[in-house]
Amino acid sequence: MNDDNEFSHPMLSFCEGGNETAAKFEKKLSTFEPGSDAWKEFLKTHCDSQNHVVQTMSFQEIHKSGDPEWLDFLFAHLQRATVYTDRLSIICAIGELGGFQHKEDYAPFLESEDEHARMTALFITLYLPREEALAILVDKLNYDPSLAVRRSAAKRLVKLGSDAGLPLLLKEFHEDDQSYFSKSRCAADLAVLRAPEGLQFLWQQIATHHSLSRQDRTYILFAICDVFVKEGLELPPCERPADLPLELIFQRATDWLEAQLAAIAEE
Repeated sequence: MNDDNEFSHPMLSFCEGGNETAAKFEKKLSTFEPGSDAWKEFLKTHCDSQNHVVQTMSFQEIHKSGDPEWLDFLFAHLQRATVYTDRLSIICAIGELGGFQHKEDYAPFLESEDEHARMTALFITLYLPREEALAILVDKLNYDPSLAVRRSAAKRLVKLGSDAGLPLLLKEFHEDDQSYFSKSRCAADLAVLRAPEGLQFLWQQIATHHSLSRQDRTYILFAICDVFVKEGLELPPCERPADLPLELIFQRATDWLEAQLAAIAEE
């Protein structure tokens, strides 16, 4: 049995506790020979940990092992996983180990009665050939009974360079009751698809970011960085969060947004 107490830090903040827990876990794991029976048993035991930092790190170590003999163990865990982070960690491990080779390997998760399980299962498309992934996501976009799953499929289609989910993303963007975080992330997807609504929203938020709350400024920064990643744009180097070149990032984003809006105006 695993002893979660050795990795818990109830008096620390979440971030501090997470970092401390991760360091202790890595130190303990390093006492075992990688690939040894003791090493495997340690990871298997902590895949059932009540500490999600430990649990996630255990699955990450398994997927880094490159050993497909873990697949039966991982699929068994995926069958009974109920927490989003657990499912995602397991899916990534299975995908990295080449476990989604055939439709029967992943179809049951995509067709689960649990909408949350179906939503997480969309990450399986990361490990499938592009055309197969597109077919699955378009099917979910058009026919899944859950709006949340359809929206998730639309967002994943953006990552594949498809605008099939554009109408649904635009509808979500114009909803009045959504949070600033959701609206900014939706705007990022629309910007990648060169939809004027997304480009203009991000441009306006950057132009007035000094009037935003610290939290909303963080959210718009997340959205901008998401655009940079999807567009293959280079972010300024930064070794410490305290040195984050916020104004430089916003200026580069503004230049890009203005270029896209100008191109649309000329069409």
